[in-house]
Amino acid sequence: MAKGEILACSKYYFNLSGLDDLIVKSVSGISTTLQTAGDSKSYGVTKSGKSAIQATVTGISNSNITVEFVCTVGDKRLMQWYSDSHSEPIAGGGTKTKGERKTGTITLYNQGGEAAATWEITGIMPSSYKSTKLEAGAEGLSTETIEFVYEKMHRKT
Repeated sequence: MAKGEILACSKYYFNLSGLDDLIVKSVSGISTTLQTAGDSKSYGVTKSGKSAIQATVTGISNSNITVEFVCTVGDKRLMQWYSDSHSEPIAGGGTKTKGERKTGTITLYNQGGEAAATWEITGIMPSSYKSTKLEAGAEGLSTETIEFVYEKMHRKT
């Protein structure tokens, strides 16, 4: 890898444990926010009337990750995983996956095709599923869009 090489947004892959051969069209929503307290106004004063302000991390919030996959003939694994991960609305009860969550990675590749930046994501669960609008005369590819919630994400490289 060349020193200081700039990475392109088009050389990437999103991998899910057990579903590592899917065709990925786009990934969005990679975001984590540290929630803070005491950072916007004084919580007290010290000697000589000096204001005391200190940013204290009180929690963390993750945005949902949205991944758009290209549909292929006979591969219903994404819809099956989504369905198996949620209780039946009318019947209720447990889920077929019994709450099992997946792990995943987002990898950016350099111009030489080597992994150059990797985010590791744990506790992944599908929260919404959407398919492409089907329309006579449409020219696009059929896609499945899944929004994922997750427990933790960190950049490894």
